[in-house]
Amino acid sequence: MPGSFKISSHQLMILILLYSVGTVILHTPSPLAGFAKQDAWLAALIGTGIALFFVWFYIRVGNLYPDLALDQINEKVFGKIVGKMINLTFFIWSFSTSSETIYYVGNFIETFWMPDTTLLAVNILLAAVVIFTVRLGLETFTRTLEIFFIPVFLLLIVFLISIIPEANIQNILPVFEDGAKPVIRATLFYVSVFTLSPVMFLMIFPSKVSERKKGGKAFYIGTLIGGIILILVIMLDILVLGPDTTARNIAPSYTMAKKINVGNFLMQIEAIIATIWIITTYTRVVMYFYVSVVVFSNIFNIKDYRPFTTALGMIMVFYSSIVFPTVPSSGEFNKNIWLFYAATYGLVMPLLLFITAKLKNIIKKPTIANYDNKMHFSIWLDWMIVMNIYE
Repeated sequence: MPGSFKISSHQLMILILLYSVGTVILHTPSPLAGFAKQDAWLAALIGTGIALFFVWFYIRVGNLYPDLALDQINEKVFGKIVGKMINLTFFIWSFSTSSETIYYVGNFIETFWMPDTTLLAVNILLAAVVIFTVRLGLETFTRTLEIFFIPVFLLLIVFLISIIPEANIQNILPVFEDGAKPVIRATLFYVSVFTLSPVMFLMIFPSKVSERKKGGKAFYIGTLIGGIILILVIMLDILVLGPDTTARNIAPSYTMAKKINVGNFLMQIEAIIATIWIITTYTRVVMYFYVSVVVFSNIFNIKDYRPFTTALGMIMVFYSSIVFPTVPSSGEFNKNIWLFYAATYGLVMPLLLFITAKLKNIIKKPTIANYDNKMHFSIWLDWMIVMNIYE
């Protein structure tokens, strides 16, 4: 059955790492530089530290009921009716975000690679790959990512090393020129795209991880390495392009890759950053869509989620074509709305879940203690009656 799979802690680490890089590596440097200018890398550094704290919290939430997925924990803690209502909104969030991610990939391909191809055609092709992947299951997907991981990591190292000669240290100075307020605002944005959405990994951690103790370490390592990669890329964007150009460019990392020139031999390798971005974003959209389909099927108590993949996939394609009327509207959504949207499910929902579960345990313990006291008193009373009879 689709729900009976198990993945290793190593596979979980790779999944989290590639997911964390995802859309962030290409589109996040621009709004970060818009908020904090040359201090954008500091926002990424602080945000990665906050992300590690959230990982600790998510592990605590997952360990409340280690054999259950997040949507099942919601029903157990809040009750069937309230739990299903919460899961319905969780489905809407993950499903709409998968559609938005499809839009980002399609828009990038249409803008930079295939300007004569309609966005809908590109989105249909991308969605078909995602639907096929989810139908095969997450276990097959994570094994495939193990194959992709080494080439992606090597390409990333080549990219980072090749761009260093183009860096200008003056672009990153002075530090805190406008004070701490812009950095705080940029940090909140970074937290919204990097830190909060991994809450959906509670759909597979720790219930679907074969090595649960190592799974927690894998969660930390994947998040930390992903954060370090993003800090380096954002810092190099500022060093190479400068804060103003980075802020104005919709894909500064892609533009930065065009400046690579090593001995007039290694030049124009922007395809490297594009390949890295597409693979990591593919990982992210598969995870969003998988979670949405599984939660949707569990709402109706259907064990096999696969019959829903095609229908929901078609809706995802349609929604991806209308979700943002213009490119600037998608940027405004990410800057001003996404933080509150992501915080609802990445912070508020797990926090309420954790507090409610702990309160239920506190209320339950005195009840058990009273029951034990009554049992002890009953046994003592029975013993006294027996002794009186024999006397």
